[in-house]
Amino acid sequence: MRSASFAFLLLGACASATRVPEPLAQGVPLAPQAVSSVDVSDDGRTITVTTLSFRQDPNVWVLSSEGKILFGRNIAPWAPYEGVALDGGKAFGAGVAYSRVTSPYPTISLFGSEKDEETVLEDSLGEWGWLRYGGGDWRSGWTASLLGDLVVRAGGSLITVRGHNGSMRALATGEREKYPMKNERPFRMAASGDGRTLASGYILPDPGSGLHIPPALVTVTEASGAKELWKHTPTGPAPGVPDLPQPGRDFPALAERFKMTPDSVVPCRVAASVAPNADGSRVAVAEYGGWLWVRRTPAIGAWNPPYHVIPFLPRQRGWMGLATPSGSIAIDFPREGLFEVVSNARGDRVWAVPMSWFARGMAGSAWLPADSDAREIFEYDEARGSWRTAWTLPDAVSDFALHPDGMRAIISCWDGKLHLDDTEIDVGGPARVTWSRGGSFAIAGTAAGEVVCIDETGRVRWRLSLPSTQPPAVETPLKPVYEGIPIYSVGRTGKEHAYVGDTWLVKSESGGILIDAGGSSSIPQTLARIRAAGVDFKNVRHLLHTHSHGDHAGAAYLWRSMGLSIVAPESAAFALSWLMPMLTDYGVWVPRPVDLPLPLKTPGDEAELTLAGLKIRAVFVPGHSMDSVIYLMEVGGKRVAFTGDVGFQAPSDILHRCWTDVEKAASVVEVVKSKVLTFRPDVVFTGHGGRPEGAAFLEDLVKRSEESIQKARAK
Repeated sequence: MRSASFAFLLLGACASATRVPEPLAQGVPLAPQAVSSVDVSDDGRTITVTTLSFRQDPNVWVLSSEGKILFGRNIAPWAPYEGVALDGGKAFGAGVAYSRVTSPYPTISLFGSEKDEETVLEDSLGEWGWLRYGGGDWRSGWTASLLGDLVVRAGGSLITVRGHNGSMRALATGEREKYPMKNERPFRMAASGDGRTLASGYILPDPGSGLHIPPALVTVTEASGAKELWKHTPTGPAPGVPDLPQPGRDFPALAERFKMTPDSVVPCRVAASVAPNADGSRVAVAEYGGWLWVRRTPAIGAWNPPYHVIPFLPRQRGWMGLATPSGSIAIDFPREGLFEVVSNARGDRVWAVPMSWFARGMAGSAWLPADSDAREIFEYDEARGSWRTAWTLPDAVSDFALHPDGMRAIISCWDGKLHLDDTEIDVGGPARVTWSRGGSFAIAGTAAGEVVCIDETGRVRWRLSLPSTQPPAVETPLKPVYEGIPIYSVGRTGKEHAYVGDTWLVKSESGGILIDAGGSSSIPQTLARIRAAGVDFKNVRHLLHTHSHGDHAGAAYLWRSMGLSIVAPESAAFALSWLMPMLTDYGVWVPRPVDLPLPLKTPGDEAELTLAGLKIRAVFVPGHSMDSVIYLMEVGGKRVAFTGDVGFQAPSDILHRCWTDVEKAASVVEVVKSKVLTFRPDVVFTGHGGRPEGAAFLEDLVKRSEESIQKARAK
């Protein structure tokens, strides 16, 4: 691999301090219409903008080239990060981070107009469509969760990835048809400049791993029919890649009872970015080595979540492959870090741009840099045979769009400005950027929800602030679940499946606490319900997890970014920080830490704490998950228990909740009998409802569970 040489071009004065928040920063709320993607149709007449708005507002906006809103619609469940349109607005596609079903499958939506019925696909091969990137401590160093492409425009059609219900193509006529993509799920997709070919980059396990192996690291196919034209297979041994942490070592007692080590760790190659030239005859590839954390058997008992592989990409110095049908060359990137590659039309000049990841509201941001020191953009010129530093930005790069002429670019920087040649356009914060096909104008969408159109000289043509609204009014005052006990249901405000879990507000004289938080799309409605319960949100400082499954813990990272501290058994960090979503289900949520870890190690362990003036007793009952806990407290003069999913209505019982694992269920039953029933709770709040006769409910639960365990042992 060749070495790099350098020449520097500084754009603006270096910022004394970066404006990029730490991924785990708190107290930074998400803007109501934070832009997550911008797109201009090939005819330049339709602009598509996706945002992180909540349910009461559209999160996909369609604008005219003059900046007029044509329509907006809300795509469920939440967090679109890709939006594309065909000429004349005949078809639109959106890629959404989260799932409409229990399993953690991202959603793909195709539609033709504001009111047109959607064609919805599920990315059921999604474990090959995302990466965890980072290094260092497993609890805090691997937050970056990169989602692969779900939809791409190639000529006169929109093409989706391959899922369990197949890949789909939306045509310029508005019709939709099955697209013959093979079973492999690409991580990245990009069309050639003429729209006739499609380059697909994969996560490629080492041969002999026993895993499904894609045809190559990169394939180039006809966009119209998916016929393979040529492929790029890496040659030579992979460079050394840092080993992964082994978090199971931190939990020796639990590791013997639960699957806290992988069945195997498989080396892999990753095409983190692909950039074909104008006709698809050359493709630049950002290549890295990585590891696949593999679970081949059920996680707990018979519970076997659909994600069996988590691809990890340790921070390293990767390399760029320049691939053609006749062969390829590899050139080391000029430094460590994760890069997006961008090619000119001929494919003889390539730019390495610091990559950002779709943060989905983490630290109040739509996107965050994958690397904190991401200020330089490098250029590789084939004639020169080396890298040079093309631009050094005042702060971290937010986004980069190459002009169609291949000679200039518009760059969004975390200093709040767009940089175009010697022109700076202040847009107030980081933005997503793109050029029109002809290069006559560029579009920027900001983290504050503003869309800006700039002509090719740097003059602002128009600005548009996307409108947002308040959620519907809530009955005031909000009534508690049971009269006289100040506990309120504030979470079941959404229709997507992640909201099947409850969020409980426990009110105290000094404020309150939240217990569990599942869905994310209607947080403003939950805030309205908290206010209607007579609680000032600034006095709610803690969120307690009963367990780490996504319908109970998924949205907690957003509440944490708003300032709440997460309280859970220390083992919850294993699922929430490391194996999200392999053990959590309900979507590829952003990993997050446990701020107040409870020192619970074996079944029946207890911890006591006081939050918001409430004395709380936590009892450890691992079985439904490796971090299940029951909280006991006195509220309004009544004894209250929060069981999470350990407590469940008939016909389900603790054996069923422990996924038919008899020994784990037996240990949970014993703890419930000896430490929870003796508390004699007046009411019980489960993960999915309340029970007014608390002790009687638990007595029946224990009785039914013991009968099920006895029958299972007799078989």
